[in-house]
Amino acid sequence: MAPRNWIGLFSSSQDAALANDLERGYEAALLIQSLELEYYGDRRVRPDLELSVPRSVQASILRKFRTALEICRSTLELLKEQRPQLDVQELRQLQLIEGVVDRYAPRRSPGLGRQSAPPDPLPRSLLGVFDSVRRQLDPASEESVVAGFRRRRDSTLVSLRILLLLVLVPLLIQQVSGTYLIAPAMEHFSPQLSFLSESKPQLEERAVEQLRVYKEELEFEALLKGEDPPSSEQLVQKLTQRAAELKQDADQESVRALRNVLSDFAGLIAFVVLCLVSRKQLRVLRGFLDEAIYGLSDSAKAFAIILFTDIFVGYHSPEGWTVLLQGIAHHLGLPAQENFIMLFIATFPVILATIFKYWIFRYLNRVSPSSVATLKGMNGGG
Repeated sequence: MAPRNWIGLFSSSQDAALANDLERGYEAALLIQSLELEYYGDRRVRPDLELSVPRSVQASILRKFRTALEICRSTLELLKEQRPQLDVQELRQLQLIEGVVDRYAPRRSPGLGRQSAPPDPLPRSLLGVFDSVRRQLDPASEESVVAGFRRRRDSTLVSLRILLLLVLVPLLIQQVSGTYLIAPAMEHFSPQLSFLSESKPQLEERAVEQLRVYKEELEFEALLKGEDPPSSEQLVQKLTQRAAELKQDADQESVRALRNVLSDFAGLIAFVVLCLVSRKQLRVLRGFLDEAIYGLSDSAKAFAIILFTDIFVGYHSPEGWTVLLQGIAHHLGLPAQENFIMLFIATFPVILATIFKYWIFRYLNRVSPSSVATLKGMNGGG
């Protein structure tokens, strides 16, 4: 039996515990900020202030606030010594936790003789330089930097691996199941189960239209050659043969659509199972994506936002939604109803734009105000 790498297991468990503690504190800090914005006009939570809500609701708000603040304080105490091991995104999360804790730090009462702390003998900026030099000369600083670099490298590798798995595994399951499992099973059972090969109404209507065009092509071809039009018996014979071919094509397309539905369902199940099994890797992936997104400049963020909104909710988005819905309907063997498409285009992009503007107001305006200002400038101040 091969010996286990206990040091590696302990290190990985420590990294997981660190990420869990930081994530817990970060969510608690975001909860406090949301309470401030929603109930206190973006000011500090004041237990003595009466809100225009029922007392039970206010009691629940204060209970959530106290619990979240206690989580932030305990998280800050745990991670204070491990700051050098954090990456850029984790440092941003820790700074948000520190800001919330500092905002609700206990203050001196004004009735205690207005005692003030003695001034520092040196400016704080100069003290910060001395503290930075002291950390750099510390013999343990190199180990902390190396540990942080290794942790960020492992985080990048895990993120890329889980991202590839989330994309490739469902696609492979969809193709393999549709080609080697579902298609042979449907070919085997379709003679016994007539509903598997039953043509859909829209397929039959299209077959009738193709049959009418075929009849006109026969007559037109005879006129071009200077021949007499085909007799009724010849026309009936050719139309019967063509109708049988169209019926077979319609049956095959109906079976193909049902196979697409089942194979897509198998790929969806594989995606859900993979997400449930890889929860820890998904948390690492979210941190990696946050770091990549927040590492962009304000102009790049604003450009990406404008590109996204113009594609999905912009002036030319109805054409794109129409093509997308028609492609999905053809893939699933469903009729592309024009009324449904028009109703979808009239409602869904509007809902999506509303959600996006609300996200800018509630989240982006707090996390990156400069990006919002750049976005307004690139939109012409709108």
